[in-house]
Amino acid sequence: MLEGFFEQMGQWPISQAIGASIWIYPTIQAIHLVFLALFAGGMMITDLRLLGFGMRSKPVADVARDARPWVVIGFLGLVATGLPQLMQNASREYFSEFFWYKMYLIAFGLIFLLTVRRKMIQATETSAASKVVALISMAVWTGVTINARLIGLFT
Repeated sequence: MLEGFFEQMGQWPISQAIGASIWIYPTIQAIHLVFLALFAGGMMITDLRLLGFGMRSKPVADVARDARPWVVIGFLGLVATGLPQLMQNASREYFSEFFWYKMYLIAFGLIFLLTVRRKMIQATETSAASKVVALISMAVWTGVTINARLIGLFT
């Protein structure tokens, strides 16, 4: 079903231009990594606070509120720079199991972020449950990153 769409995406003029240029793709990748650092940093500082590490004088909700702009900017930037990378490698990524694992983890991570993790951040103090939530969050986003790297290595 999606295979035809991915094949067409790889043939779009913009996809061809990205692939033909010596500097566009590496530049997009470099910017993608900057956004990854913003996103991961914002997530990590909040998850570490949920675990009870760092900034103990501030409530978790305050740490999360302060990190939120970095998380949002980072995520939007990752999407904006990830799409051109996908377009340039569309057929290859369609057949990559690591690409699909990454997509499933992103979907799960966003749902988890906007539901369970958000509720835990609003709690007044850290608990065993908040630590489990933080560890799950860290594991999911680490899994996204590992699968993204494996796409480049094995497809």
